[in-house]
Amino acid sequence: MTDPVDGTEQSDLDRELCIKCVTSVTQDSIYIDKETSFPVHLFSGEFMPYKGDLLLVEYSMKTGTSNTNIHTVSPLSSQNMDEVCVTSTDGKTGVVESCVFFTVDSLQKPTDYTPGLYDIVNVVAVDSIQPHCSWRAVSMIPVEM
Repeated sequence: MTDPVDGTEQSDLDRELCIKCVTSVTQDSIYIDKETSFPVHLFSGEFMPYKGDLLLVEYSMKTGTSNTNIHTVSPLSSQNMDEVCVTSTDGKTGVVESCVFFTVDSLQKPTDYTPGLYDIVNVVAVDSIQPHCSWRAVSMIPVEM
């Protein structure tokens, strides 16, 4: 990677990995602490970070400064869960299999589908710190019975 300011190249060996928890999300930015954020447009497709999600961040420090350069950000881990049950719902939030939190507002799902109690669904979940749950569903598809 070439630094556009001074033309120096940064080695991949200078990059480090860390695990961070999303502390807040705005329309434009994802925050991993009070001072460190990255733009929402880095994410597309199925995964959009949500408060509490655990992220794997690849970064480097600009030599001679305290500036952090974030190179990549991804969910710490994810898992596919097939034919699991919605075990609780409360307005726009709910839980699958008593351990996977979801919120309808941050869920990829068929347009006309609203998760209901005891629905059987296929879920893609990411590591997240949520009340009583260690996973968050990012995608939910009802299983046709």
